[in-house]
Amino acid sequence: MVEWLKVLRGEELSLVGPNPEDPRQARTLEAGYGVEFHGFRLSNAASLAGAAGALAAGRPIQEGLFHVAAAQRALRSVLAAERPDVVVVQMVRCWWAMELLSRGSAAPPVVFDAIDAMGLHFERAARSFPRPLGFVVRREAQRCRRVERRMAEISAVTTAVARRDLEAIRVPPGRGRLVPVGAPGGAPRSEPPKAPTVLLSGNLGYRPTRRGALWFAEEVWPEVRRRIPEARWVLAGARPPRSLRRLAGLPGVEVVADVPDLAPYFAAARVAIAPMADGSGVPMKVLEAWANGVPVVAHPWSAAGLEAVPGTDLLVAESAAAWRDAVARLLVDQELASRIAAAGRARWETVYSRDRVAEAIRQVVGEAAGRRMS
Repeated sequence: MVEWLKVLRGEELSLVGPNPEDPRQARTLEAGYGVEFHGFRLSNAASLAGAAGALAAGRPIQEGLFHVAAAQRALRSVLAAERPDVVVVQMVRCWWAMELLSRGSAAPPVVFDAIDAMGLHFERAARSFPRPLGFVVRREAQRCRRVERRMAEISAVTTAVARRDLEAIRVPPGRGRLVPVGAPGGAPRSEPPKAPTVLLSGNLGYRPTRRGALWFAEEVWPEVRRRIPEARWVLAGARPPRSLRRLAGLPGVEVVADVPDLAPYFAAARVAIAPMADGSGVPMKVLEAWANGVPVVAHPWSAAGLEAVPGTDLLVAESAAAWRDAVARLLVDQELASRIAAAGRARWETVYSRDRVAEAIRQVVGEAAGRRMS
């Protein structure tokens, strides 16, 4: 959302969303992006009632959490007062908003910003849960898929951060647009770091990242250390759970929680890893590594969410043996590491820099302004 607000700053912007816990956040949005914020109270009782109603009606549970009377009143008020040229509805959780928009006789054109395909996300995640819970998650995936497809059918344009998410939603021909996540970039490195350091960055509390890190710790890291005894593995990012904090007890491993600035860690890394075998969208840790000139090894599932050429922009590995070889090669083969890093940096510049993303957002909004809801 913030990326869209930054790009569209200067337009007349209204934002409808839950009241933040800290009222200063709403004031920051209004002052920083020139947006008029229309908040609504999202109580626990209302959300639980909405989730129960959604489940009974065959709608996604996560949509029900936001399908409350206060939200609908806030949106109706904005529509009556402002008559917007374009409405951006973000994610399947806002299906209630699109339904409300579609009831008007002169409904404004809508951009469905799916971001990630939540049906795909839950479908993939269901494989990692025990059977009773996995069944529940799989059913939520089915509900999300059904609603996401309907949202794409009635929207002027549907956007997502990765092509596989657009494909999973089954966007009607000609109406899907890729709007990637933008990653900030630093200056390319002039020389490689002295120590052979592996970096896992980002939201360490994200379930796919946690699962990937634990697998890497058990199946890959011991052999990398045997081959390169001086190798270090740094996990730096937000919200590391207890299971990842315990990895600091392994030889050569350091866990750094809630890092305010990842730049020093990218500067010290010879290789960045993305071992996630599930999830959806785009792995930000890869984009940030590319932007900082760090070569990447990624699981095929993580790589599939990117506009990238495996073997050129990054190394792709699936088996433990392939991961051991790829990580060890990049730690010791400077020519290979430099080539992969340069290609990744070029990919970031042409697809994932903030200037490119801003251009994509402006094009989508301009295109949608000339259409109406189906």
